[in-house]
Amino acid sequence: MKRILRACASGGAAVALALTVAGCGGTVADPGTEQQGASGEGVTVQSARGPVTLPAPAKRVVSLELTYTEELLALGVPPVGNADNDTYNTWVSAPGTELPPEVTDVGSRSEPSLEQIKALQPDLIVAPEDRVGANYEALQEIAPVVSLDYTAKPQLETMKKNFTELGKATGKQDKSTQVLGQLDTKIAETRTKLEAAGKAGAPYAIGQAPTADPSIRLLGDDSMVAQVLNAAGLKNTWQGQPDEWGMTTVGVEALTQIPDNATFMYVASKKSDPFKGAIAANPVWQNLPFVQQDRAKALDPGTWFFGGPLSAMQLLDETAKAMQVR
Repeated sequence: MKRILRACASGGAAVALALTVAGCGGTVADPGTEQQGASGEGVTVQSARGPVTLPAPAKRVVSLELTYTEELLALGVPPVGNADNDTYNTWVSAPGTELPPEVTDVGSRSEPSLEQIKALQPDLIVAPEDRVGANYEALQEIAPVVSLDYTAKPQLETMKKNFTELGKATGKQDKSTQVLGQLDTKIAETRTKLEAAGKAGAPYAIGQAPTADPSIRLLGDDSMVAQVLNAAGLKNTWQGQPDEWGMTTVGVEALTQIPDNATFMYVASKKSDPFKGAIAANPVWQNLPFVQQDRAKALDPGTWFFGGPLSAMQLLDETAKAMQVR
């Protein structure tokens, strides 16, 4: 995510920009065509830049975004390289998303090290479309590149589509279908629990505070988070002007716009939780009805709002706890 927690690569930027690499380049197929490998086992997947053809399903994958690292792990294909291991381990904690210790950290998501990526000899690089532009051609010289756009509307359907394409790219189509089926089941189960508890259509607002700064990112209906919770039968009450991620960054005073009867759910870092610091001390926060009536609920700090199906299922479980329907 381009505005949240970008770690800086230590010395990798200069190497990344200066390096001229050679090797098996990625092939971007013309629309409507498919190129097959010599064995006839080629696979074509859809990226944000059009179809990309691989000679065979990828086994050695480098991921340059937390979301796609999570999704590769959900498919049973741990990446050989990942951008920003520390940030991943801080923010992504859904069951099944644990990053194996042997995964090489290839630098930051905004400035990955091309030298480190090349050394891993990947047969696929998965990257976020919003940040890959400066390095796209250099990455193609190392391996085929599949860039994916997380924010394309509607985000929930885009996530499912991107996950399906990664399943195709890695030869794990059956696994991707299985995991997405589990997500649909979890949504239905959560809806049933809410209905049984008389909480169908219950109003909520949900936000993230990734740093100690007392600003809050509230998620609107354009976000995947809200689309998952709305599909489970809840009603999002935040109507602020969203950015491309479906978020509105606000101060504590804006929380007064949330209806008095709503449940407010939030995620904050364990190390710098403003809801236990600057926000908690703010009189506006202290006087909010949902605070006074114990309807301000902290979700697991590792509930990643910009993830794949496993993070979406964790979100549903955490929401069920917050709504007291488990």
